[in-house]
Amino acid sequence: MTGATALNNFRHKFDEAAFGSQQTFRAILDAIEHPGRLVTIRQNPYAPDLFNSASAAACLTLLDYETPVWIDIDWRSEAIGWLQFGCGSSVVTEPCMANFAIITKPATMPPLDYFRIGRYEYPEKATTIIVQVDDIIPGADKKYSKTFVDKIPRLELKGVTENFWYQWQQLSGLYPLGIDIFFTCDDVLTALPKIKRIES
Repeated sequence: MTGATALNNFRHKFDEAAFGSQQTFRAILDAIEHPGRLVTIRQNPYAPDLFNSASAAACLTLLDYETPVWIDIDWRSEAIGWLQFGCGSSVVTEPCMANFAIITKPATMPPLDYFRIGRYEYPEKATTIIVQVDDIIPGADKKYSKTFVDKIPRLELKGVTENFWYQWQQLSGLYPLGIDIFFTCDDVLTALPKIKRIES
């Protein structure tokens, strides 16, 4: 691939930029308003193979030049260039520096307290994380699938460890601080926004 070809590919986003971004944004809002709901992202933009289509569409919709991004991959990966040129974002070296993070290997993701959880004066100044998983299975009844919050459907998220749920439960006790998390698999996205913990 020549430099010019690579740059053109990085610039290619949705087939119809405005429509694709609007449709994806509406789907993301639906997921946030209904935590645990499985939402289909009906877009399949160009992105390196490292990203599934839901993650790629979400990145193209939510990221811009004001969004520092951290991702758990080698810096020589084509995906770094795609985030920089396709999404216009700066890629940072540490999770604590990021407003947005992408996890491609959930089993080895950093602890959640490595990311920004916001401040009480500015709780919105927290990291939003996309976690790519191998599968999302609704109606699961395994211990690590619990979200510790009533009225959120139980999901089995392949590759997400039980320790992750423990960490998320601890953060939910700090509300309104915390981290908004999206899980994606293929063209499906589900949200786990920061929310006040409800004790059973």
